[in-house]
Amino acid sequence: MINNILSRFRRSNNTVTSSETNAPPKTTSEDEEHHEWDRPIEFVLSLISNSVGLGNVWRFPYLAARSGGGAFLIPYFILYFLIGAPIYYLELALGQFSSRGPATAFILAKGWQGKLLGNKRVLNPSLIFSGVGFAMIINSVLCMLYYNVVIAWALFYFISSFRKRLLWSDCGHWWNTALCFVPGDRGTTYTINGTTFNCTKLQYQNISQYHCTAINLTGRVTATEEFYYNLLLQKSKSFDDFGTPTLYMALSLLVSWIIVCLCIIKGVKTSGKVAYFTAIFPYVVLLILIIYTSTLSGAVDGVKFYIIPKWELVGDFKTWQAAASQVFFSLGLSFGSLMAYSASNKFNNNFFRQMCIVVSCDCLTGVFAGFAVFATIGFLAKALNETVEKYAASSGPGLAFITYPEAISNMPASPFFAIIFFLMLLALGLGSQFALTDVPITSLVELFPRLKKQRPIAVVITCVVSYLISITFTCPGGIYFFELLQEYSANTSMLVVGFFEVIVISYIYGFNRFMNDVQMMLNKRAAEYYLFLTWYISAPLLIIIITITKLISAEPIKLGAGGGFPDYIFPRWSTILGWFIFVFCIIPIPLVFLVNYIKECLFLRAEKRIQINVPKPIYLHALTENNSPREDWGPKRKQNQIGLYERKKEAFYNHGISSFNDSIPLQILTGDSDRKKELSNNEQY
Repeated sequence: MINNILSRFRRSNNTVTSSETNAPPKTTSEDEEHHEWDRPIEFVLSLISNSVGLGNVWRFPYLAARSGGGAFLIPYFILYFLIGAPIYYLELALGQFSSRGPATAFILAKGWQGKLLGNKRVLNPSLIFSGVGFAMIINSVLCMLYYNVVIAWALFYFISSFRKRLLWSDCGHWWNTALCFVPGDRGTTYTINGTTFNCTKLQYQNISQYHCTAINLTGRVTATEEFYYNLLLQKSKSFDDFGTPTLYMALSLLVSWIIVCLCIIKGVKTSGKVAYFTAIFPYVVLLILIIYTSTLSGAVDGVKFYIIPKWELVGDFKTWQAAASQVFFSLGLSFGSLMAYSASNKFNNNFFRQMCIVVSCDCLTGVFAGFAVFATIGFLAKALNETVEKYAASSGPGLAFITYPEAISNMPASPFFAIIFFLMLLALGLGSQFALTDVPITSLVELFPRLKKQRPIAVVITCVVSYLISITFTCPGGIYFFELLQEYSANTSMLVVGFFEVIVISYIYGFNRFMNDVQMMLNKRAAEYYLFLTWYISAPLLIIIITITKLISAEPIKLGAGGGFPDYIFPRWSTILGWFIFVFCIIPIPLVFLVNYIKECLFLRAEKRIQINVPKPIYLHALTENNSPREDWGPKRKQNQIGLYERKKEAFYNHGISSFNDSIPLQILTGDSDRKKELSNNEQY
């Protein structure tokens, strides 16, 4: 029986990490180079910082406003339970068990990478990545590029808050237009019974003396909107009018990347300490903001729009598509950051309990922050004599940078609260950005082991290159490119990657087998029945439905009128570019699998490995082998290789494979007398 099980592992890519290259099996140099969390609480807080980020305070309100407010919450909660939490569990478990990042974690169900040289295979470690893992890295990198732009926005507001009077609290600056006005009691207008007068509330009480007259607010723009669009973004009128980088944004983005570089340069040892602040501080500020915005005039109307669903919109597939993308984006699914973080855990860490804490915090934080945003939307809509629904529908990705500053402007000691709030946004954004940036860095270190001792250099190079690429977002037309990348890179592509994650684990590697791996870590098969239902049925089914309807109903991106800009439909060429970006994000999955499958067929044919009595033809046999774990699949750290994985590893070393460039004995590749047994044993998984 044991031989039957072991034969499952006797055929695949025989790869040894660099620390094992010239050392006997008992060496622990790899363990010494392994980055590990100092305390479990640092891991939990880092997960909270990763998941509870700008996606909750910035992206969630924007999508909820665009998708009908309360109608968005119903699919949001459903998809969180049936898709979000199960895949979150999957990524944490896979990373912790294998101690690998996304670049190499999916070798559990991947054919070998290499090339045929007569009767030998020469294995190249730089080619060892799975299609799913590589797609994760691409999604993470693209999201990392534009996500730091939002942090740069927050940094600009933060620096601008160190004034006695906030720059966005009034008109009269060089970036303001004749349409600028200040809503509420701070402004030079006063609205009563739906009519707006060109005087303050105190002046209106003596209307004859101040000659107050009614004015038309149609087309008027608030001071906060003009600060965001005209000063920060210097937004152009169309995508075609792209322009060159603007000074304020380019400098803000540069400082943002410097901060990220300094905070992650030492790995989890530094980012874990920063998480104490980035995970806890935001909740205090959000609570203060919610309490105050609830007192604004019109806040009740905004909150009603937020919590009372319009049932006709609940059945709209666009609402479900928006909710699904928010669940993936907020939790950090399909980016690989969860695997990169959990790979630094102790093998027996109780990730299941930590997952329950983080997922609950993330789910409720977005809803919690929404109250502050929609209370302010109600206030602004009333000041503009618009309905809450109309104002919310015209919102764009900068909604949080209009509503929150407007609410703060009405608070006493507004500069102090502005500093605190935008410091909170920086904390939220940086927590997620650390995780996103760590994905390509961890992948580089895994693919090129020589970089393990030169991690700071890899961090600096990654940040410098990322800044040079993302500087395109600082142009006047950069906001259009920002919206395009957000729509096509970290949206539907995340669902596709998540679908293949679930399929690989539950159907190819095997649900029962993976739960056995979980039991090795936790001494129990945690949430087994829930995961069986979601991994096998609900998650893949819902993802397929949402993805297909998204592709069928795809249409050019449209930005609603706002900030003095009319409705804008993206040009046709940008839509084509967007679909190229989408394909680029997911193409590694089928491409890598197809290449491996063809190589497997060629190798089987060249080595004449199919015996006469074997019932399988080459194309089926190659498919089975291509879906088998690689020879070195299992816990990466030797101290965690116990039970089946210990025996497998010993057999692996006993054959004398000591480096990537050594030729591999033919008997290992063929399996000799165990070959027929292997064919039947592969079927049981």
